[in-house]
Amino acid sequence: MAYNGRTPVMEPTAVAVLSRREGLLSQLEKRGERFVFGSPELLPEAIVVILDREQIDDSVAGPYLARIILDEEPVSDEREAGDLVIDPQSFLRNPDPVLLICRDVAKSRKLVTQLLGELEFSQHVQELIATPTFDGVAERIVHTALEMLDATAGTLLLLDPRIERFVVAFSNDVDYRDDGNFVPGVEPGLLEEALAAQDGLAIGQGGARQVLVIPVQVAQDLIGILRVTGRPNTSLDGDRARKTARYVDSITAIVGNLYQLTRSNELAMRDDLTKAYNRRFFEIYLDEEVERSRRYGTFFSIIFLDLDELKKVNNLYGHLAGSRTLQEVAKRILGAVRTIDKVVRFGGDEFCIILPQTDQTQALAVSNRVRKAMVQSAFRIESEVQVDITASFGIATFPIHAATKEDLIRQADAAMYRVKSTTKNSVGMAEPLTQTRRQA
Repeated sequence: MAYNGRTPVMEPTAVAVLSRREGLLSQLEKRGERFVFGSPELLPEAIVVILDREQIDDSVAGPYLARIILDEEPVSDEREAGDLVIDPQSFLRNPDPVLLICRDVAKSRKLVTQLLGELEFSQHVQELIATPTFDGVAERIVHTALEMLDATAGTLLLLDPRIERFVVAFSNDVDYRDDGNFVPGVEPGLLEEALAAQDGLAIGQGGARQVLVIPVQVAQDLIGILRVTGRPNTSLDGDRARKTARYVDSITAIVGNLYQLTRSNELAMRDDLTKAYNRRFFEIYLDEEVERSRRYGTFFSIIFLDLDELKKVNNLYGHLAGSRTLQEVAKRILGAVRTIDKVVRFGGDEFCIILPQTDQTQALAVSNRVRKAMVQSAFRIESEVQVDITASFGIATFPIHAATKEDLIRQADAAMYRVKSTTKNSVGMAEPLTQTRRQA
């Protein structure tokens, strides 16, 4: 509903026209301002459809909540709920009463569907409300969707207005890759199809696996995308997919509110200089990763890195130059890791990277990628000043190298300092967890 300063103005109702009767669409388009008519492709939001009797079994008419069926010899007892059968001439002589009835029927059925959806997923909604962190909310949404679909791999992406692209809020899909696009890992055509679909979803094919995409929308704003990968040679289509889309629709208000709140709170979790996460975030998030690893039996790794020669930069060029170097270091680290990885400024010239669902072999590859990014070119900190900076790296993986958060930190720190005290500009691995340390 809009407002013109005097009286409320109802938005026109979209009506899809499937009927093949010649001249029907042009005649309807001349009628008033309460309705807008067009093909289903032009009006994907339409909830009322006009079709011919011979089209009632056409699957394309399925998503509409009210149908006007044109038939020269109407038989009312053959209609289904939401149908209004009328002869074409009577309809065209005075279409408004019929259109208004169908509009009201469609809106009522839509409201009932929404209320049933709220009841159907009320327990899930209560669980989300009781979840204390947004990371926990994102994780619960993905796992709930996977249970509904009997799938094992999913990713929830949310729009990050600070960088004007979508980022991973939670993923347990080991094959998911951030391709650097505005919506990473989601084929644009598939997303457009989902946004236009009446049931709010689209299914594509990725090799032997299907990929399901469900947009997360608050009003007309796209704030997120749920991406689910099916099991090999198994269909995600059907009632389970539509139920999952209804579930996503039922929790969009919660996601939107928590998302806005979390983005505000996140500012308190950022280091002012480098915009990496700070120590406060590190302590909270590492606790969550330890709990997640224990619950699902997964690995995660941390990488500690300490800059080798930052003190020389401070001494030669001043602390402002040192600060600029730290900013460039953080930028290069962020450019070398995934969006689901968390980069933390641990203190001074020491950083930590938290790698969810990553074993020690994968963490070693990430460390070497970051190390190469550090040395690929000199750091230009002033127009006439360039410096070369390297770092020493230490890796520890939970639960391979430690059984507690505190021991994991100690192990990564010790591995880093073994490198720093010897070769520098290299990567060290923590010592495996021995039986004695397990019992301790």
